[in-house]
Amino acid sequence: MKIKCFPITMDKTQALKIAEGRGNLLGRLLLGGKKISLRVMYLESRYLTYEMTYADNPLVSLFKKDGRVDRQKIRVMVEGTTCSAAYAPDNLNFVEKEVAENDIQLTYYDDQRLTDAGGIMAKRMVRRRVGRSLTIRPLEMEKIFRPFYIAIYGDMVEGTKVRYLPIAADGNDVTRCL
Repeated sequence: MKIKCFPITMDKTQALKIAEGRGNLLGRLLLGGKKISLRVMYLESRYLTYEMTYADNPLVSLFKKDGRVDRQKIRVMVEGTTCSAAYAPDNLNFVEKEVAENDIQLTYYDDQRLTDAGGIMAKRMVRRRVGRSLTIRPLEMEKIFRPFYIAIYGDMVEGTKVRYLPIAADGNDVTRCL
């Protein structure tokens, strides 16, 4: 299957070194010295462009007859598996790649929910700085896949819980801002 994705910038040795760290103290205690196997998977995300329109509040517009309306675009990346959104800069590089069906994980959520999640995050981020009435509407949506190294600890045996650690292979670190 041909997909549009981020290029892989991390090599397997770096990912293995991160996997050997086992995340945190609890992860090191639970996983001990189990063998590690790495697998590359592509997780579906949405790259959304929104148009934000700023207008004066009704109270301010009574005193100020300016009536100006400002417009701005913002880009947001929403992950399809967790429905979490993050601000995305303009200079993202994508490549087209042929990938096996087993190496792709599609989204669990519908497009409307992903669009709403991105809009909510963009409003939260901008509203604190603007102080004016804000409306937001989606303009474009692209389906993008992010590569991850999945570090699987131990053997995969039916009926047992598999411990794993996802490691972003594209070099982009998505953190939640409060």
